Amino acid sequence: MRAEVDSGAHVPSERTGPTNMVSSTPSTRVNDRSDLWSFWDDLVACGNDLSRMLQVIVERVATIVGEAAVLTVVSEDGRSLEPAGIHHEDPAVLDYMREVLGRQPYRIGQGIAGRVALERKPAQISGIDPATIVQFLQPHSRAFAERHPIRAVLIVPMLASGELVGTLGVVRLTSTAPYTDEDVVAVEALAERAALAIVSSADKPTLIDAIDFEAIYRHSMDGMLFTVPDGRVLGANPAACTILQLSEAEICARGRDRILVGSDPATQAALRERNVTGRVRVEIPMRRGDGVLFSADVTSAIFTTPEGELRACVIFRDVSQQVVLRERLEQLEQQAELLAGEIHRDPLTQLRNRRGFLSVGQEAFAIGVREGRPLMLLFFDLDNLKHINDTKGHQFGDELLQRFAAALAAETRDVDVSARLGGDEFVLLLFSADRTDAERVIGRIRDAVAVAVGDLGSFSVGSADHRPGADETLDDLLHRADQAMYEAKARRRFGGPEQLAAD
Repeated sequence: MRAEVDSGAHVPSERTGPTNMVSSTPSTRVNDRSDLWSFWDDLVACGNDLSRMLQVIVERVATIVGEAAVLTVVSEDGRSLEPAGIHHEDPAVLDYMREVLGRQPYRIGQGIAGRVALERKPAQISGIDPATIVQFLQPHSRAFAERHPIRAVLIVPMLASGELVGTLGVVRLTSTAPYTDEDVVAVEALAERAALAIVSSADKPTLIDAIDFEAIYRHSMDGMLFTVPDGRVLGANPAACTILQLSEAEICARGRDRILVGSDPATQAALRERNVTGRVRVEIPMRRGDGVLFSADVTSAIFTTPEGELRACVIFRDVSQQVVLRERLEQLEQQAELLAGEIHRDPLTQLRNRRGFLSVGQEAFAIGVREGRPLMLLFFDLDNLKHINDTKGHQFGDELLQRFAAALAAETRDVDVSARLGGDEFVLLLFSADRTDAERVIGRIRDAVAVAVGDLGSFSVGSADHRPGADETLDDLLHRADQAMYEAKARRRFGGPEQLAAD
């Protein structure tokens, strides 16, 4: 039996447990939107009473997901997590939890909660012997685990507007039921509302008032609809009217059912997911005023107004051109594979090789130039691969290349083009992206590689951007990114500042 520490709430994973272990309590999860709505209503009722709110959070989470809950908040210096709420039904266990777990902060980056705070991803340990779980705990938590064996742990980050507020964790001491992927989604949904309530209770002054939000609503290039979860539309911003080719009054009169395609399976699944989690992001068909369908990237979330009424915000944009490009690239790739077999693939990493990159990349580059899209080319070089091969063996070096390639593929979109040019060199062509987008992608790749192989996965990267109207080719872009990468490698070697090198 192996210990599983899970990161990533929405990716199903294999979880194994002892064959002789029988669950005494079935896994409990948020299975009805009323759980989330009543939870939010209870938080709103706390007003600015933060102590009461923290207690409500841990009590409700422990009740819904089971069976004990621990909440931490980020310290003022941002370096640690301070215990702020603990709950267990047994008063004796609760007193001991407060005595052992409620006094000492957790350093961010250390222990399970610290790692969750650093990586901003859920962590889960289930289905293993309680004695094994102890090794994942901080020293001051081990005393509690030795007295009350822990059978399952699930901790998620609490985020509000992208900022880390703290962590929310649940543990099982008596039940042998492991936490499931559905439990992860449930605790994430609860944690999101808890984080927003905690931040709101602080009543911090803001430089943004109602008139600013109105300006964002009116001038946004994305379509925005304010609706009631039952399908009525209460308002639409100018961008929504432009995209849908309808007036605001016409949109409100038609309602959700005549704007969306209710029979579409993706639409039906999205509405079910929003009902359960309170939010959803999906690519689905929408209908313009003339009846023509288009592909839309849609984000929607349900919220409660201060008056206690349910509302939903729907933000959408037309991505039909990107869908066409994605399908065209897929067709080109399929055609290339049919005509040339594996000639365009690197056999070790299964990424495109140099020939495959030039074939598909030039097509993407031509489409970007024709449509006036900004493009970014990133040139990666793994650090010290020769030394790693010499000291740890070529098999280890090959595994390092494969893990980096997997991170590169996992953290990019379908419309982007990635490849291994050879040796330790990789490239990534980002479609319709600027320098800020490139830095985000590099950060995600760096985090994924660090999780997979640690410090051995360090790399240097250079970038080159193609601006609409510039007279250049993909080869020109590749050459400039290559030069920028060598500048970045030189800075790393001689202790220069860590930054994205650009041509």
